Amino acid sequence: MLMLAIAATMVVGCSSDNDNGNDPVQEGTKDGLISSLTDPDYNASSLKGFVAANITLPAGNYVLDGALVVLDGFTLTLEPGVKFTANTSGAQGGTNVRVQVNMGAKIKAVGTAAKPIVFTSDRKLPGDWAGVFLCGKATLVSPNGSRDGNYTQATEIGDASYGANKDDDSSGELQYVEIAYAGARINGTKEGNNLSLYAQGTGTILKNLWLHDGADDNIEFFGGTVNVENLLVVNSADDTFDWCLGWKGTAKNVIEIREAGFNDITNGSGMMEGDGFFSDLGSTPANTANLSNPTMTNFSIGVYNGAGKDSGDANSTAYKLRAVATYRTGCKINLTNTKIVWGDAVNLPTNGLFKFNDATGPALAASVNIDINYTGVTFIGQAGVTTSLDSPIPGANYNAAGAYPAYAFADFTKLVFNNTAATGADKSVFAWTSYDFATKAPGLF
Repeated sequence: MLMLAIAATMVVGCSSDNDNGNDPVQEGTKDGLISSLTDPDYNASSLKGFVAANITLPAGNYVLDGALVVLDGFTLTLEPGVKFTANTSGAQGGTNVRVQVNMGAKIKAVGTAAKPIVFTSDRKLPGDWAGVFLCGKATLVSPNGSRDGNYTQATEIGDASYGANKDDDSSGELQYVEIAYAGARINGTKEGNNLSLYAQGTGTILKNLWLHDGADDNIEFFGGTVNVENLLVVNSADDTFDWCLGWKGTAKNVIEIREAGFNDITNGSGMMEGDGFFSDLGSTPANTANLSNPTMTNFSIGVYNGAGKDSGDANSTAYKLRAVATYRTGCKINLTNTKIVWGDAVNLPTNGLFKFNDATGPALAASVNIDINYTGVTFIGQAGVTTSLDSPIPGANYNAAGAYPAYAFADFTKLVFNNTAATGADKSVFAWTSYDFATKAPGLF
């Protein structure tokens, strides 16, 4: 491929531009590799292929017409004002359309408040395309609980490798970026998200992001150590904020909203889901030192519709949110200065505010620290998975007795409800999105 890319750079192209100013007329033979803006494989009106050089796209409109994959060693730079629109017509929609940054490659998408960078779709429906994938070299926790840098995985869509031993790895930078209407699925276990962060290291910069209307998760962390700051996530059919495989980063100043008019949902969805490793593994590793352990602060979470129909189900099955948050498979969590508003008085979560266990195993009791200011109806979920307004009520789901990681009532002194000093996130930093918090998230601020 590299030899082909070098050869492609030798093709002589014309200098005249088309109407949008981003698509010069090209000459030569197409080989699937994009090595310049005069390469015959570059087409702003049908953008797809392998980025095999350091390419900068100027501000303007681009039609994402398939998988755009940045290859190892190269950087795709998007200038402020770039807008990608996923084409959903014919066979081009769904999982065929994505922006994928391979291990060793980078994307530099740094917009401004006045000129953000946008990834959207032509139909503007959840699941129109697969989303943005960043594949890195940070560490993952393996099924046996080790974190030695030898464990690797492949993305659910595209089979791109991720995972190594470089926790300060960088896949580039996303700032003032909007991503919407992604999350296309192949099946129930192979799905995209608006933003998928595969083994991302601390060198990747994620700040001032707006993710909304996803058919799976708005954002998912697959291991790694990456941090995120100033994140607005609105409307997700599955989990708004999700992690697994030993993510050990930080999240600061995050707003999660499920709007009253958003009706897409999947079985088992919630506003947050945390796993120590892969959620489909059936037992907790004996070694708990390397599992997911994020530090999360300044969160505001508002639920205004807790139910809906599964758009991916032929029978359009009706579901309710499983919980505001589910933590399981040895997951650790430190969630502070958080404000939660449950604004749907009819559709209460199946399992109460928080769920700490399921068939894949419980969260790590000794490392669950939650401090929230809760506003909403007083409710109690199903037997064994209950919470109340004042404090959790231990039940079967909490493993009050038994083998590791048995929960005891004392563990729940770390769950502080009704802390009125917890004010949540600062919404002022999201003014660039023009989001209507007053109408769409009443009581959250």
